[in-house]
Amino acid sequence: MKHIMITAWCLLMAMATPRINARTMQGNNSYRIMVISDTHLLAPSLHDDGKAARQLDNGDMKMVLESDIIVSALVGEIIKAKPQLLLISGDLTFNGERASHERLVEHLRRLEQAGVRTLVIPGNHDVMCPYSKQYTGDEPMAVPSVTSEEFASIYASCGYGADSQRDPASLSYSCEPIPGLVVLGIDSNIYSSSTDSNVTYHTNGAVRPETLEWIRQQLAVARAGGKRVIAMMHHHLVEHIDGEAQLLPNYIVARRNDVAQVLREGGVKVVFTGHLHITDAATQDGITDVSTGSASTYPIAMRTATIDPSLTAMSIETKILENLGSCSLDKGRSKIENSAPVLAGIVSRRLWSRMEPRLKQYEPLLAEQGVDTSRLPRKAGDVAALITRHLSQPLAQSLMMVARGGEDPAQAPAIVEAVKQGVRGMVADVFTEGADDVADFLIENLMPRAQVLMRSALEDINQVGTSEQSTTHDHSLTVKL
Repeated sequence: MKHIMITAWCLLMAMATPRINARTMQGNNSYRIMVISDTHLLAPSLHDDGKAARQLDNGDMKMVLESDIIVSALVGEIIKAKPQLLLISGDLTFNGERASHERLVEHLRRLEQAGVRTLVIPGNHDVMCPYSKQYTGDEPMAVPSVTSEEFASIYASCGYGADSQRDPASLSYSCEPIPGLVVLGIDSNIYSSSTDSNVTYHTNGAVRPETLEWIRQQLAVARAGGKRVIAMMHHHLVEHIDGEAQLLPNYIVARRNDVAQVLREGGVKVVFTGHLHITDAATQDGITDVSTGSASTYPIAMRTATIDPSLTAMSIETKILENLGSCSLDKGRSKIENSAPVLAGIVSRRLWSRMEPRLKQYEPLLAEQGVDTSRLPRKAGDVAALITRHLSQPLAQSLMMVARGGEDPAQAPAIVEAVKQGVRGMVADVFTEGADDVADFLIENLMPRAQVLMRSALEDINQVGTSEQSTTHDHSLTVKL
C-alpha cells in the first residue's frame, strides 16, 4: 500500500508541474536558475578565415569568431550544473542574422533534451538589424535578419509558446516556469517600423506605454495569485555606475523611474539585465539590477540563482570562466588588454561633440594671449590619439575590473593617479608653454567630478557621497523575493 501511495504521489506531482521537464532539486528542494547574457553568436556558416572575417575579428572586443564554440561549451557547463531554468537577457546574436538565431536554437535544444528550460528576451542586436551580414571572402555581404514575429516563432519554446502570456505591443511576455514563480520578460528595445534596407538601428531602449500598462496588469494577476515575480530585460533599470543615465544613456532604459515604479508596486525585487557587458549588481529603492557580462567577451560570467523552497529569497553566485575546455580565452584577454584604441574612439566621439564648439569659441582668445594653438585637436581622431597615447594602461585596467565585477577598491588610487599623469601628458602634447599650469587647472577643477565616477566604477559604489550611497556585492548576493 505504501508503494502504491508513493507512486500515486509521484504521478500527481508530475502532472501538476508540467512546466519543468526534469526538475532537479538542490539541497532541501530549492530551485536553481542560471543566467547568461549577450552571447552575440555568429553562426559558423556566416564566416570563414578570409579577409572580411579577419577585419571583423581585429575591430571588435567580442570573440565573435569563437562565439559558437563558446556557446557550445557554456551549454555543456549548464547541463552539468543541472538547473531547472536558464535565462538569457538579450543580444543573442551578433547582429540579428537569421542563421545565427537558428544556430543558437540548435544549442538550446541540447538543454531542452537535458531537462533545462531556456527563456530568452531580445536585445538591440537581435531584431530587424541592418548590420546583419556574413563574413566570407574579402567583403561582408548582407544576409536576412528577422522580424519581431519571426523572432517569436524561432524562440517559441523559449518564452514565446502557448504557455506564456504575450504583450500585443512588444516581445514582452510572462510565464510560470516554476510553480509559484513568474518570469516577466520585458522587451526594452526600440525597433524601426520598416523592414527594408533603410531600417534604423537603435542601441538605446525604452518600454512602450502600452507595454508598461500590460506589465502592470500581469503583475496584478501574479500578486492576486500569491506568486513571486522576477524580471529580465536587456537594458539596465538601475544605474550601475554613477552618471550612467547621462554618460551612457543608450545602456539604461528610458523613463527608468516610471518602469521601476511599476515593477516595485507589483512586487518585483530583482531584474536580470545585460547590454553593457559588465558583471555588476546595483540596488536602488528596493530593486536589485543584476547585470551579467557578455558570453562573447572576456571574462565570461555565468550567474547561478538558487531560490529557497518557499520562493521568498534568492541567493546569487557568480562564476567567472577563464577557460572553457578546448576554448582558450587568452585571445579574449588580449582583446581587453589592447582595447585602448577602441575605447579611445568611443570616448573621443562623445567628448568631441562637446569640445569642438568650445574650442572654436576659445581659440581666438588663446591666440590673442600669445598661446600656440597649432596643436589643438581638430577632429575626434586627434582626441582619440591623445587618449590612446596617454591613457591606454588605466583605461584597459579599469575596463577589466568593471567587466569582471567584484572590484578591488585597493587598486583604485593607483588608477586615479595614472589618469592624472595621463592628463598631464595629453596637455603637454597640446601646449608648448604653460602645460603644467593648464594641467593643474584641469586636475583641480575636473578630477573631483571624475573621481566620483571613478569611485563608483572602480570601488563598486552607487550614489557616491549621498545619503543613499550603497554597495551591492557583484558576485555573491542574496535578494528577498
